[in-house]
Amino acid sequence: MLTKSSSFLAFLLGLGNFSMAHADSCRFENIEVKPMLAGKYDVFQAKTRHLDIRCSSTANDAHVDAFPEPPLQIINSKTSTDTSTNTQCAINGGIWVRKDVFVSQDEHILITHEYSGSNDFLMFYKTDDCSKVQEIDVSYAHWKIRANTLRVEPVKTDGKNKAAQNYRFDAACKATPVGK
Repeated sequence: MLTKSSSFLAFLLGLGNFSMAHADSCRFENIEVKPMLAGKYDVFQAKTRHLDIRCSSTANDAHVDAFPEPPLQIINSKTSTDTSTNTQCAINGGIWVRKDVFVSQDEHILITHEYSGSNDFLMFYKTDDCSKVQEIDVSYAHWKIRANTLRVEPVKTDGKNKAAQNYRFDAACKATPVGK
């Protein structure tokens, strides 16, 4: 028989397990960006269950690797099954890299790899209003997103080794440095 104190302790332990699972619940998937219409290469899109992400291209090339023509558009149907209530927003940013578009498992956060000149950033946006949540400078670095982690490994540019930085995505899908 459980006493009140042991019931309360079991409840707290259950909450601890929930929060640990929840803290680890933000995972990202790389999503494919392809021409919206077969044989036409002016609009490209990435689709998930509730998101339709679109980029324009004037290159007229099926194998284009970047999109310098803003805006990036997000059409979000997560709020309703009625398409007349879809939310839509636009991001006016840098140049988006086609192969580096990621969406959180809950489809609330979009990560894009953007560059301008010699500057490269991973940009985090809310998919409901396109507001920027976070940016991480990945200039002169190799980086990799794997589910709920990000590793940024600087490339030697001045002959000196720089330390790699590991991040874990928290419950709000922000990248938080590990070990700092």
